[in-house]
Amino acid sequence: MHYIRLLRAPRMSVHADGMQAELVFTITTDLGESFLCPEKAIDLAVTAHVTSLWGNSSCLLTRKGALQWKAGRRVCKPVFEFPETIQQAFMSGDTVELCISPHAELSGDEVQHILNSSIKKAARDARGLIVPVWVGMSGPEVEQDMSTRRLRLTAPAEPAQFLEIQEQIGESIARHIWDAGVISLCAIVGAYRFPKLETSQHPCMKKLLGILNDKDGVNVLELGCGVGILGIGLCAVYPRGTAECTILMTDLKEAEGRVRSNMGLLQQLRSGSDLGYAQVMYENLDWNAAQDGGFRGQIQYRRWDLVMLSDCTYNVDMLPALVGTLSAIHRANLEFTPDDDEFSTKVFVATKPRHPSERAFFDLMAAEGWAMEEKQVLSLPVLSGECESVEMYLFEKA
Repeated sequence: MHYIRLLRAPRMSVHADGMQAELVFTITTDLGESFLCPEKAIDLAVTAHVTSLWGNSSCLLTRKGALQWKAGRRVCKPVFEFPETIQQAFMSGDTVELCISPHAELSGDEVQHILNSSIKKAARDARGLIVPVWVGMSGPEVEQDMSTRRLRLTAPAEPAQFLEIQEQIGESIARHIWDAGVISLCAIVGAYRFPKLETSQHPCMKKLLGILNDKDGVNVLELGCGVGILGIGLCAVYPRGTAECTILMTDLKEAEGRVRSNMGLLQQLRSGSDLGYAQVMYENLDWNAAQDGGFRGQIQYRRWDLVMLSDCTYNVDMLPALVGTLSAIHRANLEFTPDDDEFSTKVFVATKPRHPSERAFFDLMAAEGWAMEEKQVLSLPVLSGECESVEMYLFEKA
């Protein structure tokens, strides 16, 4: 997929005739390694959304064909004049957000649409998607250096439910969502919300749901959670009436602030809705220390039925520490397990293959006694490029 990414915070200015804003954005793949290079120019729209005590409204700021992304482009710097209604919203202190998006057919902001584009039978005709971006302009919750991804969890005909994940504005690939996290979350959401989809019928998803829906409850530990899309997304769709589910997300200390902020966004979205019935927590975890065991914090107090990770196998230098940490978690799990109880630790891995050296992960897992139980591959169409894929695996160790 491609992502519309802001390179700097929007700049507002006031002049004699009104108010205007300048945006600076690009459209790249998830790691920013290549720019979108479409065969035909792609129309983009910028929409202003206002939230006030009197209700919500939106206003299109672009005319059709006025803002386009063309082959060879690296950056786009449009300037927009705000109409009177939006200026009044600013003056009244209302929340004003801007959304940059392609037309609906190319927009990667709905779980069902993303999954349909990944189904192999449709892949020949499917076009890659572009993920829109949102940014706050005014309001009490606006953070100047943050943008937001908004993913619709429900079908278009159903009442809207969204997952919101904030990212850092800028060129760094850190603190952003990446393809494997997005696609694997969509697959899990689909298994819960759209069970008849081909992606939901795969044995990998069925077995994963069997683990998550265990009648005795489930403890889920996420390694390398990044901005939190997989763990927070699972929390958002975990259904009412299922047994207790606890999700503990972990990563290095520099990820903590953004993850906790995104956990706070979920709490806001939960208010007055039926969005998510799992408990979600966070703590720091360094694999270099964790591979030797001796866990601290919340990790040491539970037996972790499922460990999950996405977009974590690209850094080959860290693979021994990652696999060592998985095995250390399994050893700690066995300490919670009576001798006469049959227990196995399960690991769910989602990865977008980027280079052959990543296959070392599977050799290390096999050497540590982890058995691959299931594999599911979802195609990932790319606009004007070769189709990629996201691979999802279930491992088990007794």
